[in-house]
Amino acid sequence: MFAAPGASHHPVPAFAAAKTPDWTSVLDELPYGLVLLGAKQELRHENAACRRLTGHGIAEQGGVEGWLSALCPDPEHREKVIQSWREEIWRNQLTRTFTLRTAAQKPKEIEFRSSLLRDGGITLTLDDVTEVRRAEESLRHGKLKFRALFTHIRAGAVLVDRTGRIIDANPAFLAMGGRTLKELRQATFSGLLHPDDALVWERMGGSDGGGEPATGEARLRMPTGERRMRWTRCPVGESPEPSTMSIQLFEPLESEALAERVKSRLRTVARKAQALLNAVPDLILLIDEDGTLADFAPPPVPWPQLVPDDSWRGRPAAEVWPVLGDLLEKCRRQVLDETRTVHAGIRGTGEGGFEFSTTFSSCGDGQILAVVRNRSDERAAREREFWQGTAFERAPLAMLRLDPQGQVVKANAAAASLLGRETGALEKGAFSSMPLPPGVAAEFLALEQEGKSRGALVFLASQPTPASRPEPVASVNERRQHGFRNQLQLVTSLFSLEPQSAAAREAFLKWQVRLRSIAQACPGDDTASVWLLPLLRNLADEVCSLAGRGPGRREVIATGDESLVVEAQTAPPFSLLVGELMRLVLAARQPGPGPGLYVDARPHPGGGFRLAVRPGANRTFVFTDREAEIETLELLVEQIQGRLEPADAGNPTKEWVLVVPRSPC
Repeated sequence: MFAAPGASHHPVPAFAAAKTPDWTSVLDELPYGLVLLGAKQELRHENAACRRLTGHGIAEQGGVEGWLSALCPDPEHREKVIQSWREEIWRNQLTRTFTLRTAAQKPKEIEFRSSLLRDGGITLTLDDVTEVRRAEESLRHGKLKFRALFTHIRAGAVLVDRTGRIIDANPAFLAMGGRTLKELRQATFSGLLHPDDALVWERMGGSDGGGEPATGEARLRMPTGERRMRWTRCPVGESPEPSTMSIQLFEPLESEALAERVKSRLRTVARKAQALLNAVPDLILLIDEDGTLADFAPPPVPWPQLVPDDSWRGRPAAEVWPVLGDLLEKCRRQVLDETRTVHAGIRGTGEGGFEFSTTFSSCGDGQILAVVRNRSDERAAREREFWQGTAFERAPLAMLRLDPQGQVVKANAAAASLLGRETGALEKGAFSSMPLPPGVAAEFLALEQEGKSRGALVFLASQPTPASRPEPVASVNERRQHGFRNQLQLVTSLFSLEPQSAAAREAFLKWQVRLRSIAQACPGDDTASVWLLPLLRNLADEVCSLAGRGPGRREVIATGDESLVVEAQTAPPFSLLVGELMRLVLAARQPGPGPGLYVDARPHPGGGFRLAVRPGANRTFVFTDREAEIETLELLVEQIQGRLEPADAGNPTKEWVLVVPRSPC
């Protein structure tokens, strides 16, 4: 019998074992989600609150990224969330909030907060902040609505605190009283009234009055004399306690009946205007003649493509949104001088580009009203429909699209060729009554959306007989590559039998890197190319592992165009060259903050691609035998018919640029 390592030969008393706390039960009682992850993102524990919060368990989904994929049905949103998880939470332990859909398809705002453990893992706490975010959004909209009403109401309005100090005044009161806001803030509210009216104000308790508004008449002192006005005092707040502020409204005296009718109309117009602002999904901008944004009403639901905030007010449109500013400059004269309504579009570039439709119209007083509608989702839907339709039509796999009743609504060219019928003839009948040629099998994929059937996709394929069915090409290639890598592993293991001097260890590291670089350059199938960025990341993992530097994705940041490939004949010398460059930086212990190496791959204007290799902060390329190692690099560069040169000729050890041309067909 052998005891487990570290195990005691003495029995543990029963009472001592009984006192050991059940930490799993303790963590399950926490009011927030708690997840423990290892250094390679392996799941160590997730408490019950985490599973209740989302309806999905991390272990059930095969890890954190699979779990996030289940909580993000939209592919674009899923990609952004997983990218943020990798770069900001896992690598840098930042706090981020994501919009996720639970198992019940209910959207929630989940805050992710992480902290680093000594062994390289992290603790992750999850908190539902949905209601907090909604409250913040409601408060922000409330402030915007109050500011818009206070600024644009035609009655003179003054905001006064409990001591009678003037805090703010709207433009109508400034025009009415003939004073600037700076002058008003240096005076008291009672100083604006006739002494008798000021005495009434003091008897009413100043701004520290009851909760009900009061209306009367007052004589307002102006630089040119006094003017009798209708005065309304409105305490701010609904509490029965004395308010800390009040709004004082001043309107010229007029007929009581006319005033009441005007107020009634204003209330009706205000309700309709507010209902309109709340109903339309648009961004509404009020722009002065000189291009300054006087005010705006944000869309009811925030847009991810454009986020206006309070800093926009009072700034030029060309400064806060340059594209809108350029568009406004082109059509300003048509709108203001010719009073024309101008419709224009604003469209971004790229796969995730935005699209807005904009309408400019004159609204009087030399101002322009701009209504901006977000068409980004419609554009994404059009592009998605185009790519899906193109893929369906030109796919080499025979496919049919069925409606919920089983009728063929669409057939691609491959299906028409396999069935020997015209596409139009296939799209006129039910699939159940359609005869299939001998040896043709059909596989069904049900289509559902929001719990309702949307029909099905039918995949048609010819089935070979068992005697003639060849071994899958993928398994042959995988077995071949696996055997090749085993042989390389055998060769590298022989180095452990060599003398272990410093020079031998350096040679061992150098040849280990070279052999593993060759292994990574071998494609897994019979294709004529190797994906570039996966090759770079695999090389980084191998070099970091050999140099004892931990996972390659933390020490080496590989970025660039994911569609770039390396031709099969170029891949081995290219892989050897990149492995040498990584070894020159990562093999030497160079302390410094952040990653040790940055690699960026971009298409080259002349064909092929351009690879920039830059050491991290406080690090350089370190040579032990400079002449021999430079000769090795030159030999490998010549093999790929490329060129390797420093980005800065004055500092050649900080960054090198490798240009790999396109191989001739």
